[in-house]
Amino acid sequence: MMKNIAVVLRGHVRTWSYNAPVVFDFFDSISENVDYYVATWKTPQLKMGTITRAFESAGKEISASIVMTMDDNFYTSWNGPALLATMVAPNIRHQHLKTPYDAVFETRLDVLSTRNHDIPITPIAENTWYTNCFTNLLDKNGDRNVGMKDHFLAGTVETYSAMADRLLIPASDTKECHVDMLQFAQSKGIKVSNSLNWVNTMMSRPSDKFRVADPFKWKNPFNVDVNLEFPHWENATIEERIDMLVRMDIEWSDYMTDNGNIGVGRPRTALSPELEEYKRRLDSGESMMGLTDLNFD
Repeated sequence: MMKNIAVVLRGHVRTWSYNAPVVFDFFDSISENVDYYVATWKTPQLKMGTITRAFESAGKEISASIVMTMDDNFYTSWNGPALLATMVAPNIRHQHLKTPYDAVFETRLDVLSTRNHDIPITPIAENTWYTNCFTNLLDKNGDRNVGMKDHFLAGTVETYSAMADRLLIPASDTKECHVDMLQFAQSKGIKVSNSLNWVNTMMSRPSDKFRVADPFKWKNPFNVDVNLEFPHWENATIEERIDMLVRMDIEWSDYMTDNGNIGVGRPRTALSPELEEYKRRLDSGESMMGLTDLNFD
């Protein structure tokens, strides 16, 4: 077990209310002391209360929080995470002088992390940037490259700060986020590793709350009893997705993304008038066809 760690929770609030108990349990299981740093985006109805209530319920504190405006120059899948990581770095470095951190973990508010207790915790080495998974994806040129998945990362304070400097590379100069992160680390002489095999991670979606009400069921080994009345998020219609967002009190703009597999619309655009009216009626508590006829309690 480590003595002191910093945990950076970055990105949209999304499914944090569902994930929080499991995430707290995970980090408590690997370190005697955990300091949390939160960096999120300013949205029309920023639900910062969703974050703070989860901390208060668990008896936890936020060491520092940052809320950033979605500037078009930085709100990209490449620059966005780097900007959020950069903005909390001074707070981490300042606290590191008082209570040295064994590691910094950089993850997202919509990622569930759990322990693999069959494998011992290994220390975080210096000058090494850890990922939970390597990827092999097509880049914008149609070439396939090995990259580092950026949903769960770890390193020393010095490595974390050095990797935050990837912000200096314009998104237009990148090929694909995961491969560019790996190549950036290598260009700085930083080793890369996917040896965090004592960590299990899963990207959670709003439908998980209704399909698997208890998030601890996702802990290893899985003990999942799925409510099949509810579709996978990726298979849900736009109306069903908005329905679930309203019922989970998740801001729909958190799922405005270019990724049509998970989004309800594209960034910097509004919902169609028909969907706006649909959401308004849901917000007012009016019963609608489809998922709203099911029991969400």
